Amino acid sequence: NSTNGIEDDHSQETGTPEGAQSGSPAPDTELEQVIVAGQAGTASNKDVITAIWNSELLSVGRLTVENDPASFQALVLKSPEGASPVAATFTDAQRIPQRIRDTAPIMVKASGEATLRSIAPGYGLAINPGSSLGLELGPEGVQAVVAAFGGGAPAGTDPSEG
Repeated sequence: NSTNGIEDDHSQETGTPEGAQSGSPAPDTELEQVIVAGQAGTASNKDVITAIWNSELLSVGRLTVENDPASFQALVLKSPEGASPVAATFTDAQRIPQRIRDTAPIMVKASGEATLRSIAPGYGLAINPGSSLGLELGPEGVQAVVAAFGGGAPAGTDPSEG
């Protein structure tokens, strides 16, 4: 039983897909570890936000024009907790449920920074939606994080602003 060419000669309970059925899956990525620490209260909100900003996230969606990557449209979900729609992202391809893969077969990997900056006003961010290894930021949270890390385009620099 080897994974990525690494022999599995020592029994390691974390990360085994078989163990994932018993309750919560084990965190596999650094971001997932920080999210779990944040849920447990052992990592601050700032630590969690910084980890999101500096991590890679997978956005899922579909192309609105076949074979045109510029036409990528991210999957947006209705948040069970809030009234705002959220952009669905994942920490790892293995976290994407099959029903979402069927709906949104295209995956785009980007930094957390680029992902957060690309979210339109009024939209939140869900990381690993439906999983205990996930979290959700509402639209205000997304805007606050981007502002805390130096904001988006300063007012007046966008020629489309009037």
